[in-house]
Amino acid sequence: MPRRFARLFLISALLLLCACAKRPWPDQLLEVAPGHTLAIQIPPGRWQVSAQSPEFLVAEMTEHLAHDLEAQGKTVDEAALQAAVAKRLAANEHFIFNPVSGAHLDIDFSPLAAGESAPSRRLVADSARFAAESLIGEEGVTEVNHRVRRERVKGADYAYSLDAAYRKHDVPTRFYGLIGFVRDNWFFFYFTESGKDPEDYPEARCMLRSARLIPGVSR
Repeated sequence: MPRRFARLFLISALLLLCACAKRPWPDQLLEVAPGHTLAIQIPPGRWQVSAQSPEFLVAEMTEHLAHDLEAQGKTVDEAALQAAVAKRLAANEHFIFNPVSGAHLDIDFSPLAAGESAPSRRLVADSARFAAESLIGEEGVTEVNHRVRRERVKGADYAYSLDAAYRKHDVPTRFYGLIGFVRDNWFFFYFTESGKDPEDYPEARCMLRSARLIPGVSR
């Protein structure tokens, strides 16, 4: 790991310890899949929770997909573009976001297909590594340094994290993802900061550290 990135992780760890040392926030219970509930502590005041994607995220993804199509030499059809964005964002059950800074945590539970086997621990780890490769290939993303490691999420069979620091359109940005599996469901918790508020990343890490999966009533 580059020395500069190692220092960055050390600073992040210290900030995280300081932020999480504060009085715990109350649990919020989110229905995420039939038979599953996510309990997560969300700091009051700065963050909102919604089953609908925030408007700023819709605009951001629309612009991103349009740039991808243009780079491939394809014609941008506005109706098809909006449908593609809506489909991608609809995969998420909940969004936790800072409406001022634009930072967001996307929560996605994906059930196994009929007849599909549960993934091995190695396959989940590989999925986190593939997410890193996808991030590296994104338009406008440069200087990516990342780390994938095993994590413990209460109630999950297993999980891995992807912690990345990079520049997006020359703005220093952080990403933190938890990818895992729990009884017939993959889950993907993806936090992306905007680079506008230094409190977003440590608070998001505290939220994800508090996350636990508990049996819930089917919808």
